[in-house]
Amino acid sequence: MAELTLPAVAKSFFTLCKKCDADRYHRVLTHTSSTSAKIECEVCHSKKTYTLPKPGVVRKKTSTTGRPAARRNTHADEYNQLMMNRGSEQGLAFSIRTKYSIDQKIDHPKFGAGFVKNVQSDRVDVMFQDEVKTLIHNKQ
Repeated sequence: MAELTLPAVAKSFFTLCKKCDADRYHRVLTHTSSTSAKIECEVCHSKKTYTLPKPGVVRKKTSTTGRPAARRNTHADEYNQLMMNRGSEQGLAFSIRTKYSIDQKIDHPKFGAGFVKNVQSDRVDVMFQDEVKTLIHNKQ
């Protein structure tokens, strides 16, 4: 069995965000020891200390409310692939006045990074980490 190691500083990895109450990507800010690091949620920007799980211990993912953590949606694999390929490029800040096109990366203040999947004259379907949202765009 391979020994677990912390992700490198400035890299992102998927873990439970207690503030969002969902699995989210977190960016590693700094390593505090060989088994713990300070991390930041890429959606809500909350900061916490992440500790590697102990070998042989299986953690049950639960939210702070005691309910099971949110499950990944069917779009998660496609979203993760897009983030790996294009995650470092700067997304456009979302505005309902801007006209978007398919496959554009956007940064929404509430939902985080997303990719445009479908465009209509006044609406756009954007794939975010947790779901696809229909947003208004091109409003003059």
